[in-house]
Amino acid sequence: MVTFLCDGCNETIKKAKVDAHAAKCRSCYSVSCVDCSVSFPGDEYRSHTSCISEAERYEKTVYKGVRKLDAGNDRNQHKKNLTKQEKWLLVIEKAAASSPPLLKHYMDTLTSLENIPTQEKKFRNFAANSLRLKKSDEKIVSQIWELLMKERQKESEAAEKQKEAAAAAKEEKEESAAPKVSESTKISDEENSEVQTTALPNESSVKKAMKKALKKASNKTLKFKSLRKEVKSKLELKNVDDKKLKEVMQRIAEENPKKMKINGKSVHLLDS
Repeated sequence: MVTFLCDGCNETIKKAKVDAHAAKCRSCYSVSCVDCSVSFPGDEYRSHTSCISEAERYEKTVYKGVRKLDAGNDRNQHKKNLTKQEKWLLVIEKAAASSPPLLKHYMDTLTSLENIPTQEKKFRNFAANSLRLKKSDEKIVSQIWELLMKERQKESEAAEKQKEAAAAAKEEKEESAAPKVSESTKISDEENSEVQTTALPNESSVKKAMKKALKKASNKTLKFKSLRKEVKSKLELKNVDDKKLKEVMQRIAEENPKKMKINGKSVHLLDS
């Protein structure tokens, strides 16, 4: 609970009693918060619902948490680590600031109260008793609750927008920090991908290419290395693995002994 000190007579006053004290104390031109020592002239004290936590107050310099005063430059702004009740009091304060004349008195009174319920049923009972509203004034309680719900919705939407903006800023920061891939690296990666995905043609095509190359060769004989180059050129197999192609060609020659004969590192085409 926020407690104040009269700047005129130095009397300690609970928030709910400030107005009553000011009415009888002629020197009460302002009050100061006992916890944070901030001075509030006139009725500005009503907007002061929290400043430092109990842990901050008693642990002082050894406190390692995030101080609520450090969470924002303006004491009336949303602050980090506020309790559910403190957030609710901020909603009430903002609703009071924009309340219509009919509700202004009741809303100002609400801002000076503590432990205000956040649930509608409990709030109605609390408001009726604390604002001295009779059953015939139930419509006023409904109007107050409706005003608070609109303000709570606005606060919720604002918080969601801040969350989205923070997420977008984080994503943009991560993208700008990511290493950029040069154009030459992209081309190299594409070439490597092409090599990995290029498949060998069917063996019948390789066999025909081998026979044509051997027919044109002197004595119808070529070394495997030369024959492989001829087959690659004929079938446009620029990115095919040489080792795998050689294995296929050797298997074709071995499986067709009446057509081809292997002589060491060479292949000879037999007359059919």
